[in-house]
Amino acid sequence: MALAFACVPLSTIAAPVVRTIKQTQASGTQAKLQTINVWNGHGVAISFYEIGETIKKVWLDDPSQILLDTDGCLEGLDQNCSSPGAGLIHLRRILRVNIPGIPQTSTTLLTVITQSSSGERKAYSFRLATSNGTPKYSQVTIQHDVPQEQTAPKPQLQSLVKTQQTINQIRGGIVVAIKSGWMNHQDELHQRLQKLIGYIQAGDDISTATNKASVSQDLVNKLIALNNNSDNLRQGNSL
Repeated sequence: MALAFACVPLSTIAAPVVRTIKQTQASGTQAKLQTINVWNGHGVAISFYEIGETIKKVWLDDPSQILLDTDGCLEGLDQNCSSPGAGLIHLRRILRVNIPGIPQTSTTLLTVITQSSSGERKAYSFRLATSNGTPKYSQVTIQHDVPQEQTAPKPQLQSLVKTQQTINQIRGGIVVAIKSGWMNHQDELHQRLQKLIGYIQAGDDISTATNKASVSQDLVNKLIALNNNSDNLRQGNSL
């Protein structure tokens, strides 16, 4: 006898499990109220594990339809909680319970207070909404935003190599000039050239460094030429 199998939609089987929310989307001056859905018979967890913050306290404004639990004791939720702290909140929908004084709405506000390893505290706000139908996720993970200093372009190796080549060429030109008797180590010009090299090493471009050191660009070009072209010595070029 042939057996009949119920067809299960692939979208149900392959439904995404984790939804991510950036830290600044839920906390801080740029945050926007994020809605988290809770379905019948399908709990949803909010995880702070990835950002390494410890949950210290939570408030659920309307507990008539959603139960809240954590993976550690919290002040206000658990009795005799001498060391409050958790990393994950679990939400579960229940049949509505009539609580005097609380109006019946389909959404409520969840506020979470966390603390980082350095002691900094943050407040997160989420809108919780009861939903029907097929669950879309089982976990909400709070993630770090990428720090701006990591996204800033880093100095290219080629640029650093070129800068060092320029410094070496200026130094080489100075050596040639000293050997040719056009300057000596005690000259004020020599001291200004050493300042010029220091400014370039510190990250200034040639134009900025020459202005700071009171050295002309033409002089720098001549020193580089002295280093690069040994014919200059035989031609008797002077500074």
